[in-house]
Amino acid sequence: MAQAEQERDTAQNGQAVALETPPQRLLSLDALRGFTMFWITGGREFVLAAAACWWPHHYDAIETQLTHPRWEGFVVWDMVMPVFLFVVGVAIPMSLAKRVVPGQPLGPTYRRIARRVVALWMLGIVVQIVRYYHWDWQWPPPPPELFSNALQAIAVGYLVASLAVIHLRLTGQIVLFAALTIGYWALMMFVPYNGNPGGTLQQYNNFAWHIDQIVLDVFRRHHSFTWIVSSLGFSASVLLGALAGRLMQARLTAMGRLGCLVAIGVGCLAVGWVWSYSIPLNRHLWTSSMVLWAGGWSFLLLAAFHAVIDLGGFRRWAFPFIVIGANALLAYVLDPGFERIGKNIAWFVHQKGWESAEPLLDLLGATCEIATLWLLLWWLYRRRWHFRA
Repeated sequence: MAQAEQERDTAQNGQAVALETPPQRLLSLDALRGFTMFWITGGREFVLAAAACWWPHHYDAIETQLTHPRWEGFVVWDMVMPVFLFVVGVAIPMSLAKRVVPGQPLGPTYRRIARRVVALWMLGIVVQIVRYYHWDWQWPPPPPELFSNALQAIAVGYLVASLAVIHLRLTGQIVLFAALTIGYWALMMFVPYNGNPGGTLQQYNNFAWHIDQIVLDVFRRHHSFTWIVSSLGFSASVLLGALAGRLMQARLTAMGRLGCLVAIGVGCLAVGWVWSYSIPLNRHLWTSSMVLWAGGWSFLLLAAFHAVIDLGGFRRWAFPFIVIGANALLAYVLDPGFERIGKNIAWFVHQKGWESAEPLLDLLGATCEIATLWLLLWWLYRRRWHFRA
């Protein structure tokens, strides 16, 4: 028993050492993944339409929280992508525990990681093409965006976090997380570029945006989101989730594990808030302060879902989210097509001049989008068909 409780990551000579045996599948993780994807697949539009119908006096406040800030700042809607990256990280130690066996070669594990990274990257390109160009064909078609999608951010973070889980002990993973966040902060704040001093953080004038312009050139749309240098932040977000996943495997009491999740979450929030006075919370740049701020809320969300579903046994309410979470990747890929349902209803409303009924019809469109996609995912869930990259 004492041996089982020791650190089991990787030996100094590079040979794999057994990871912790994974616990029973965490329904809370599937539910949190599905809850996050719900907002992407029509949940935001549903809540806004419901607010317009039933809570018009609070609509502006709700819309503010469900609309990304133009540049700096952080609202509820900014949590969606960070939580998704975090959840990917949580699953990594549990997944690798089934494959990393002492004395066995790591080649098959490396190949599986590589295949998933490539698959996520290519899916990201396809989804971006469909999302931005499919309904407005141009000839000649614009160059594909090589790095511009959440799936590609996940791919980078998954690669870094997976190798860290395999080859670094817990202390090494924490040091790597610190190096990623502090290193990214230092690059953004102290490296001069193109005649600009370090610390320039304007919307279309900052170090990360400058590097994207040089490397990606025509293979990107004109927007303020950054990707290449920001990959340090993406990797840190996924690695933070992997540290949470390791905690979920730790041999602690249920309340001890829950207490650690809450304590780490509060600690991340505190450090992220203090750090934001040096480098602002900014989702476009995926700043280090935002990594910790969003990571803190992600820890608290995981703690809440774990407490209610896994420890409290209250599971029925989460079933719709579990269905989505079981095929979250497929839901993300299919969403642009189902999104047309709401847009077609909106077009029909304007054609008929029924603007007075627009809030109710917006609600109908969002409900139809969510319901049709959910029924497809439920059909797949019943047949235990799960699509993985």
